[in-house]
Amino acid sequence: MLARVSNIEAWRRWKHWQPLFDGDEEPTVEDLVRKLTTDEPTEAMLAGTAFHKSLELAGPGEYETLRANGYLFNLSGGTIALPEIRETRAYGAYGPLTVTGQADCVHGRAIFDHKTTSRFDAEGYLGGCQWKFYLDLFGADVFTWYVFEITETAEKTYRVGEPHPLTAYRYPELHADCEKLAADFYEFAREHLPADVNAKVAA
Repeated sequence: MLARVSNIEAWRRWKHWQPLFDGDEEPTVEDLVRKLTTDEPTEAMLAGTAFHKSLELAGPGEYETLRANGYLFNLSGGTIALPEIRETRAYGAYGPLTVTGQADCVHGRAIFDHKTTSRFDAEGYLGGCQWKFYLDLFGADVFTWYVFEITETAEKTYRVGEPHPLTAYRYPELHADCEKLAADFYEFAREHLPADVNAKVAA
């Protein structure tokens, strides 16, 4: 079975009932399965994808605006890490589950990830499992987010605040923690996800 790190993180948030779904009611198993197996991007997700694409297309230099996928981003300033190795994918075996993740940028033993959000929440990122799996999958020691608060000012036009840098580091029990998360997710997936889920998570 194959799983994306983002799907394991969605399951982890569901398990602990952390903000992930619309509404105030506790999400059901069916809510999570639908989220993991259907492709229904929100406007925030589409804007985030477009911003990632604009960074991927950007070369070295100073920018006041970035464009991609029909979106315009007006930048407030700040420095963005854009190493040469970008959008690279890694796979790792955790028992019967293969986990895959795609890093925005890799430089030596450091990973850089760009996020867009309406409100910066450092504890939410540090409490997640994305950075743990990425450090494990890529054999890296340092994971740094650049988190951008974005605000829609017109249709497909966003104001982008200066990035909030946030860093997490490898620790001795990291691989064991990833193995435990992968094993728990595998048991959930084996019981609740359809047999052809690999076609979805591999995309």
